[in-house]
Amino acid sequence: MRALILFIFFPLLILAQNKFEYKKDFDNILKETKNKKSDLYYDHLLKRYHKLDSTLTDKQVLALLIGFTDNKFYKPYKDIQFGRNLYQMNDDKQYNEVIQLGDEFLKDHPFDLKTLFETSYAYFKTDRKIIADQYLVKTKMIFRAMAYSGLGMDENNPTFALNPTDGQDFLKKGFSMKIGKMGSGRDKNGDFLDILDIVLENGNTKSMYFIIPHATKKMFE
Repeated sequence: MRALILFIFFPLLILAQNKFEYKKDFDNILKETKNKKSDLYYDHLLKRYHKLDSTLTDKQVLALLIGFTDNKFYKPYKDIQFGRNLYQMNDDKQYNEVIQLGDEFLKDHPFDLKTLFETSYAYFKTDRKIIADQYLVKTKMIFRAMAYSGLGMDENNPTFALNPTDGQDFLKKGFSMKIGKMGSGRDKNGDFLDILDIVLENGNTKSMYFIIPHATKKMFE
């Protein structure tokens, strides 16, 4: 039921067309996010993101995600548990507590998908549907940027994921796909990949690839 409530808003997505190559583009985009004269300048884009600016391009939202990897609050493996805790609190109907904790966390972690979803759900359950929808708009912006980065159909065209569980949310909540086996690997450049098998209607599986070396790098720092 929760999935139906949250994801009915997602007639997702326009598919990516090899517009982003991690090895070639990641460092260049990260550099641009620090350039005040660039249309990818992080601080300007972040203000527009918070205003739900519909004119933000998928590339600009992707630049926000890339820019955040250099933020002092970016601790992807540590932050996973925070969203899981909010999920449990929502199950326990502690909606006001979720809203308080979620809103505070999102001040410094504005692209955390699990927190966005759980906080949205808590707002929905407390009859504040307009605010709930605003959080879902942000998740949709992130999903579109992920799709823009790569189709994820093979290791040479993976989808960018900010956090190590974002690929799961992308498939389950963006496309209502069932996930089977989960593993890891590396692309031709040696960059770390999360590999998730989706279960197709005929029972067969298809591997989907998400590129996350920026996250694993933080884990080992």
